[in-house]
Amino acid sequence: MFEGEKVRLRSFELSDLDAIMEHWNDLETRHNSGRATPDSRQEREEFIRNSWKLRSEGKAYIFAIENKKTKEFLGHVSIYIQRNRARSANLGIFIYNKDHWDKGYGTDAMKVILNFGFNYQNLHRMDLGVYPTNKRAIHVYKKIGFKEVGRKREIRFMNGKYSDEIIMDILQREWRKKNE
Repeated sequence: MFEGEKVRLRSFELSDLDAIMEHWNDLETRHNSGRATPDSRQEREEFIRNSWKLRSEGKAYIFAIENKKTKEFLGHVSIYIQRNRARSANLGIFIYNKDHWDKGYGTDAMKVILNFGFNYQNLHRMDLGVYPTNKRAIHVYKKIGFKEVGRKREIRFMNGKYSDEIIMDILQREWRKKNE
């Protein structure tokens, strides 16, 4: 397990399914992830099982986020390896329950996953995509040290509108300099 100040990253367990299903299909949560349709319990179970498989193959590292003090399930964070030789990966994070938004859990989880990626997986670069409407996430990413490097124009269609996706990244040396 990997720990920050507020959160612990651990392997997903099937026992997390009830907590996942309680909040995962909320429309606002799905809106921030770019997913319009809800998932079934079986689909979320397959996601958990697939997280174990991807980790064992070294293709992705998907962790459950839990509150360090209470052990309450909060969401998940992921690293998907894009290019082995270039040591490049894509990040994703979801805090499922809106009651836990704006409390620092996402910021702490991002710091922990960056530490894992740079110090345990020896990644050189990590990137992520975020929608312009997700101002909270953009603020967090910039605070941690991510830089906007581009946009995918009108890549998303949600609620009758097209929108861009902002691409942000951080290099290992930038992260190390900020965290010395």
